[in-house]
Amino acid sequence: MEDATSDRLGHSIYLTDERWRHICEEHPEMESYREKVLETLRRGRRFQDSVRPDVFLYHCDHSDLPCGNTMIVVVVKFGVRADGTPNNFVLTAYQIYRMRSPLP
Repeated sequence: MEDATSDRLGHSIYLTDERWRHICEEHPEMESYREKVLETLRRGRRFQDSVRPDVFLYHCDHSDLPCGNTMIVVVVKFGVRADGTPNNFVLTAYQIYRMRSPLP
């Protein structure tokens, strides 16, 4: 099975069960947050990896994460299949704590 969604810029991105198993093995705290990963792709902001230009990191704040974490980060590899169609898929996802700076 695979879940597909689109980001705020209209890019189609998918998450396979194989990648989800990898995420949960490496980051067991993510196990109950598959829908939050998809939500992060749909509404999160993104930035390009400085070393791999075909990789983007999406991030979004979530108020209900465990262990004091405040944000989910989803790493997506962008590519093109042989037939020219997009092949954008989730590599991994994890949670982090990000301290918010006070507003001036």
